Amino acid sequence: MVSAGGEGMNTYKLKSARASMGYTQVEMAKMLSITQKTYNRKELGIVDFNLREVTKIINILKLDVDNVYAIFFK
Repeated sequence: MVSAGGEGMNTYKLKSARASMGYTQVEMAKMLSITQKTYNRKELGIVDFNLREVTKIINILKLDVDNVYAIFFK
């Protein structure tokens, strides 16, 4: 759903937003109902997040529109 391979997603900004909220990859994975390995691959841009996951990430990390755009759509 969201572009992988670093093309359309800023993996650094996603990791920074997660870390600034104090969440680990394990915690994010649990909240998204996926494994930590899957979350890691998605955060690295290897595998796409789906719309449900993106929506949850936006809510969990309390992202505003500018951050959503900067992270998921560069």
